[in-house]
Amino acid sequence: MRLNHVDLVDATFSLQKDMTMTVDNGRISAIGKEILSVPADEEEYDLSGMILIPGFIDLHIHGAMGADTSDGTVEALSKISSYLVSKGVTSFCPTTMMIPEEDVKRVLLSADHFKREETGSRVMGVRLEGPFLSKEKCGVQNTDHAMDPNTEYVNEILSGFSEDLISIIDIAPELPGSLNFITEMKEKYVLSCAHTASTYQTCREAINAGIRHATHLFNAMNPLGHHEPGAPGALLEDKEVTCELICDGLHVHPALLKIAFTVLGEDRAVVVSDAMRAAGMPDGIYDLGGKAVNVVNGKTDFGDGRLAGSTTDIHAEFLNLLKIGIPMRTALKACTLNPAKVLKIDGDTGTLEIGKYADMVALDKNNNVRKVWVKGKLVFSSDEGKE
Repeated sequence: MRLNHVDLVDATFSLQKDMTMTVDNGRISAIGKEILSVPADEEEYDLSGMILIPGFIDLHIHGAMGADTSDGTVEALSKISSYLVSKGVTSFCPTTMMIPEEDVKRVLLSADHFKREETGSRVMGVRLEGPFLSKEKCGVQNTDHAMDPNTEYVNEILSGFSEDLISIIDIAPELPGSLNFITEMKEKYVLSCAHTASTYQTCREAINAGIRHATHLFNAMNPLGHHEPGAPGALLEDKEVTCELICDGLHVHPALLKIAFTVLGEDRAVVVSDAMRAAGMPDGIYDLGGKAVNVVNGKTDFGDGRLAGSTTDIHAEFLNLLKIGIPMRTALKACTLNPAKVLKIDGDTGTLEIGKYADMVALDKNNNVRKVWVKGKLVFSSDEGKE
């Protein structure tokens, strides 16, 4: 495949104008001003007037288009994957909730089957948001299935599967057994501080033990206080910790988003959607983990004013970050390279450079998603917004 007349964001996140790119066997094989020796029958695209960026990566998404990861079916993952590519997301981590153990096993089975199909946005391993969460900060999750962290649970649900089928495990640091769990599992999985009532000191101990990521910073945590900084203070403070944020302007106030990005800088912020099955769907009442959630004007409501996931997507959040003044370079890295680094897949994706998968998105001059490739295969194309 050959892309002509393209302005692209290179591996340093600098804009290179009027370039040519070739893709061979799903990977970028050459980038330059002029590339010769391309077969005459090679597939070609003229990207004049567009900007080519790395594909977005969503580390935390439950569902979309009426489907949810916890449905435990290949069909559900297929619907989510197809929706995501229309938003420029080329990789994602389907995320569970506090659900029965047998349902978690069904999720893993469906993910194992779906990964072999490799259609649409690629699954980068299942994320377990539950059962190791604080009952006090569980949000709308079902506390009947909460438990203290233990390696036996993980080994049991993975019976018959490879360890890499799970990518991220969320954990509340204050729960009994958390530090032992972190110490034992930190080399196998990304361990993320989540749904926690922990103090600053408790969270610091978890970071020292091996926590290296934070789940939807500020949400489902004690607030950042000037006497007791809580988990947010410990997570923001430590330069080894990456922090994900829901950047829809609802879950975190825009002013606090700007403060967080200032503290986290270019390399530690990660944009996630935390989208539920109502994403891409009209307003109405939707199931989330067995509980009814009302969606009005795209905003989730558990009935008491509490948010219950989102209906946003990484592309919309990227645009929102630009709108509130976050530099494009910083916003783009938070949607691409930074999540790739969290998952340790940045050797294959996250930037546009020779040798990496051609996971990429063509934006028009208004930043609309026009074309999306996953491993060099065109999976989405639209003329919407074209002038």
